[in-house]
Amino acid sequence: MKFRNIEFRWGETNKKYELIQWYKGPQIKETGTYEFKDYCFVVAFFDKGKEGYDMRTISSRFFQDKDAFVVGKYAIEFLNETFKIEKDEEELK
Repeated sequence: MKFRNIEFRWGETNKKYELIQWYKGPQIKETGTYEFKDYCFVVAFFDKGKEGYDMRTISSRFFQDKDAFVVGKYAIEFLNETFKIEKDEEELK
């Protein structure tokens, strides 16, 4: 799920769900000119516990972008509902 410059996704590197903030940064080409490239950094991680998911923010990054709060709110709700469904399915086995 992506909203403006904030993305909620499964992170292959960290092996957990995460919130990512995208931005365009300059990259110097061999000719000495600039080219803008997409970069990202992690805003928050979602850790799975015994009772659901918890969100762990990185520094103050989460609070610096209003969009991160909006996406983070829906992401934690989605993950916790998924957790409940998985728990219910296990109890039925």
